[in-house]
Amino acid sequence: MNPTIQTFLRALQTPDTSLRSLTAARAATDAAGLPRLQRSTRFAEAEIAWRNGQWLLSMPLTSAALPRIERTVSRLRRLNTPWAGEYRILPGELRWEDAAGTTRSTDLVMEALPAGCPFEQALLTEEKQTLLAALDTLERALDELHLRHNNLKASNLRWSAGRLVPLRWHDATFDTPGEADAAAFEALRRRIEAGDDVRLQLHDTTAGYAPVPRLSGHLHAGHLFEGLACVEDEAGFGYVDADNRPVIPAQYLWAGDFHEGRAEVETPTGMGLIDRRGAYVIPPRYEIVEYDPATSVSRVRQNGRWALFDYLGRRLTPFGPHPDEE
Repeated sequence: MNPTIQTFLRALQTPDTSLRSLTAARAATDAAGLPRLQRSTRFAEAEIAWRNGQWLLSMPLTSAALPRIERTVSRLRRLNTPWAGEYRILPGELRWEDAAGTTRSTDLVMEALPAGCPFEQALLTEEKQTLLAALDTLERALDELHLRHNNLKASNLRWSAGRLVPLRWHDATFDTPGEADAAAFEALRRRIEAGDDVRLQLHDTTAGYAPVPRLSGHLHAGHLFEGLACVEDEAGFGYVDADNRPVIPAQYLWAGDFHEGRAEVETPTGMGLIDRRGAYVIPPRYEIVEYDPATSVSRVRQNGRWALFDYLGRRLTPFGPHPDEE
């Protein structure tokens, strides 16, 4: 049994009682004061401050997540390379209780964040040729180490002391062909080349300006949330990325914005909840689905009665009166 994102959120809020060695850790928070979480297919992640450093703390969401990275953790430790920060597994770090009240523990993954700034911020402050040269240097370094990241993208790169340092080595492999990261490097080069050179000047201060691309060709286009924008076309509502490329086809009667990797949608058969691939987490057969990203819990109504569902779409409570009606 794996803990839920809600379990991870609660642990980040109470590290002194929920974490084994990171009891003094403090999570980065959002405007509401809640730990700022991100989610991938296999991990939930938060940035924490601990022992005068910044770290990425990741919780596995599937039983297969940790076995897939154990060899990577061991190999990276032996490499001792500046192109990868400290990356290790913390055995039994998270303590939690399951639905039956049994105390359980879960391993967490911890990765050092090098001093510096995200790649997207470096695009606004560094010269194109500087970033392109740094990208070339990184590609050569990984090739010499026979190390492939396999998930190189802007959000997984950090600009630190004149170099680009990859983060999130969860998909890394060793001794694989050099072409494994080639497409990703080319995409990053295009991203750098497309950077806007325009600078807005006020007195002696220079600031970068990066306009958001227009999402044209739709009846309606919303704002980007987690890299996806909800759009309305003749066929219904769907989702596109920042470059206006279709990601989830237009097919819904209505669709909401993505938060924590989940979005509410309505179909002719009812409301449901989807993930970023468009797969149903909660099937579209309910009268109302209300997802709360702060708790990772959905309130679902069927035949006028309500129940709670967790992040993975599992029902937590029987259907009954709305909590405010009890």
